[in-house]
Amino acid sequence: MKFICVTLLIISGITDSRSEQYEVVGPTDPVFAVAGEDVILPCSVKPNISVVDMRVEWFRLDLKDSQVHLYDDHEDRNTDQIQSYIGRTELNHQELQSGDASLKLSSVRVSDEGLYKCFIQSKSWFDDATVNVNVEESSLEHDQLLKTILPKAPTYLRTYKVGKDGFSSRCFYFEVQVKEQTVWYLGVTRESVNKKGLIRLRPENGYWIVGQRYEEYRARDSFAYSLSLRVNPQRVGVFVDYEKGLVCFNDVESKSHIYSYTDQSFNEKLCPFVCLGYWSNENSTPLIICDDY
Repeated sequence: MKFICVTLLIISGITDSRSEQYEVVGPTDPVFAVAGEDVILPCSVKPNISVVDMRVEWFRLDLKDSQVHLYDDHEDRNTDQIQSYIGRTELNHQELQSGDASLKLSSVRVSDEGLYKCFIQSKSWFDDATVNVNVEESSLEHDQLLKTILPKAPTYLRTYKVGKDGFSSRCFYFEVQVKEQTVWYLGVTRESVNKKGLIRLRPENGYWIVGQRYEEYRARDSFAYSLSLRVNPQRVGVFVDYEKGLVCFNDVESKSHIYSYTDQSFNEKLCPFVCLGYWSNENSTPLIICDDY
C-alpha cells in the first residue's frame, strides 16, 4: 500500500512539472533602435501563462558585468545592474500576467548595441531567448555634433598642449595624420591603464579608440563596430568633453563624423593614444600628431 502511495506521488510530481513547462520566445530578426529614442526588446512565453511569480532576468551576453534588469519575488531588483542601464530599463508588471516579459529600454545609446538574453525561471522549469539589438545614430545627432565641435577645435588646441600631462577636466582636441598607413588605432586612454601583454582596446579597459586594419575601419566598444566611411580619412580629429563623457572622432578633410563614444564615465586623467597596431605591421609610415592648424 505504501509503495502504491509513493508511486502516485512521483507520478503526480512529474505531471505538475510537465504542466509548468513553457517556451521563452524572442524575435527571429535583429531589433533596430535609433540612438536617443526608446525601444522595446520583445520576450514572452508560450503558452501565454503568467510569469508574475517567476524570475525574469535580462542580461548582456557580450559584457563581463552583464545584468541589465532583474525581476524576482514580485519586484524589480537592480542592485547589480550595469551602471549605464540605471534608470533606463522597465518591465510592464501588468503584462507579466499574460506572459509578456518584454523590456523597455529608454534613451538608447550606441553602446547598447549587442546580444541580450531574456531568462525566465519558475520553481521547476526555465528557458531563455536571445535578442540581437542594432543601434543606429541619427543623422540629426551627427549634424549637431559637427556643428558644435568642429568650430571649437582650434580654440581647444591653442589652450592645451596635447598629451603633455593628460587631461582631467573641460575639453581638449587633437588631430592625427594617418595618410598612407593601413593599420592604426588612435583615441584616448586612462593614465593608469595596463600597458603590458595582450590588451583589448575597449572602454572597460580604459581605451576609447577607432582604428583601421587594412580595408576595415572599426570602433572598439564592448565589442567591435564595423564603420562604413564614405572616404578613407587622411587626418582624424579627436574631440573630448571630459564632463559630458564624450569622445568624438571626425574626418578633418571631409568634415564628416566617424564615431562617438557618449555617456562615458571619466574619473582620472586621459591621455592621447596613438598606435600602429599590436599585430605585425610592415608599413613604416608614421602616425603624426599634428600642430599645423
